[in-house]
Amino acid sequence: MMSLPTVKELVLLGGGHSHVEVLRSWGMKPVAGVRLTLITRDMHTPYSGMLPGYVSGFYSYDECHIDLARLAAFAKARLIHAEANGIDTQARRVLFPSRPPVR
Repeated sequence: MMSLPTVKELVLLGGGHSHVEVLRSWGMKPVAGVRLTLITRDMHTPYSGMLPGYVSGFYSYDECHIDLARLAAFAKARLIHAEANGIDTQARRVLFPSRPPVR
């Protein structure tokens, strides 16, 4: 099967609930010609509905946190583990204190 060239970029900044759902959905039904990128400081994100159970000792860390690297791999998304510190809207780039910008 031939892959289509990338004609659009979709960049997700942070691994919160909405972006987790985008990654999950994308993994099940990717959009041809679009490259998905997740930029996140944290590699695990908590599932907030389970946090009270975690605090009380009912759930382990792994049971109530989503592994973003695994989810990004499922979605075939580019994963950038870094903290962003700005967005250059003119140049359409995400800026970082410790690495070159990303388009």
